Formats: sequence, structure tokens, C-alpha cells
Amino acid sequence: MSHIVDQFYDAVRTGDVPAMDALIAEGFCLICPTQNHVLSGVYQGKQRFFEEVLPHVFGCVNPDEITFCADHQIVVDTGEVTVAMAQNCGVAMTGNAYEQTYLHIFKIRDGQIQALIEGFDTALANTALWGDREALVPNAPSSLTNLTYFQEV
Repeated sequence: MSHIVDQFYDAVRTGDVPAMDALIAEGFCLICPTQNHVLSGVYQGKQRFFEEVLPHVFGCVNPDEITFCADHQIVVDTGEVTVAMAQNCGVAMTGNAYEQTYLHIFKIRDGQIQALIEGFDTALANTALWGDREALVPNAPSSLTNLTYFQEV
């Protein structure tokens, strides 16, 4: 399913929200396996992702000064699970460089992304991207039990 992941990164890179919308399932689940950061825990639902998570991230950048997922590489593709790494390039509104590297694990079924585990440098994100922004309250705190959300979809 690496072609779905490639399409997702292309949509993120170009800001093509309708393409992202088509790739993400209604029951989508984002898992950020960290504690006490701006994004930590489980964020459930496609609507929440588009209405809360994306604005919380993209609202901290000028799209003319940064490219999210400017480059990516597929690490492994088993069919339903694809692992990839992606990198940003640019500057956040804080004035700090936001050269973030992500580790993404995608759960794909029926041509749509059902779940995404996102690992990233939280210290970099907190200082360069978010500054003093408040944490986005998750549906569930981060723990290994969150993997059930990934496995059940």
C-alpha cells in the first residue's frame, strides 16, 4: 500500500486537503506515543483530525516558509501496514528552523488510512513549532494499550 502513503505525503506536502480527506477513513485514529507534549496520546476520528489536529500544527507555520513532509522514504510495506520516514524543511512562526523527522506507521485497509502512529522529536516540536501553545487534549493518554486502536481497525 505504499502508493497510498505516497499519495498522503504528496497531499501533505502540497496542502491538498481534498486529497488528504479522500485518503483518510472516517474512523481514523492518530496515535502520538509520547507523554505531556502538545500532541501526546490518541486522537480519534477523521473530523477531529481535520478540525483540531491539523489546525493545531499548520496554524504554527506560514506555508510559504515551510514544507511538511518535503521528502519521504518507505521503509517497509507489508500490505496493511506501511512504515515510512519523512522530513520537513523550513521555519515555523516562532522564527526557529523546523527540520523535523517523523517515523510513521500506517494501517491501511480498503484504500484508506485507518490509523497512523507518529513518532517525532517532541523537544524540537515544542520549542520550534509550538512555543507556548497549549496541549491538544487527547481522547486517551499515551500508553502501549493504544496499540489496540491500531490493531482493531
